Amino acid sequence: MPVLSMEKASNMTLPSPVSKEYWENSEWAYEHMKEISAKYPNQWVVVFDKKVIAASRSGSEAERIAKEKIGSREFVILFAEKGIRVY
Repeated sequence: MPVLSMEKASNMTLPSPVSKEYWENSEWAYEHMKEISAKYPNQWVVVFDKKVIAASRSGSEAERIAKEKIGSREFVILFAEKGIRVY
């Protein structure tokens, strides 16, 4: 396993931690996943402000719709899987 030198490590920037609102929206989404999956079966959904603001069969389309609505603010995107799938 490669190890970074102190020089290279000191030039790295870590990603910003996600906001409290992100975690609250994520928790809300998982608590309501049964209802979300029933309403948006097998679709990508975007959760913001503890509600679904976009849904699509395409993750990139759901993300695009969400960004049109709220801009670059942080949101949760997840797949609302309906039923049992074998991979």
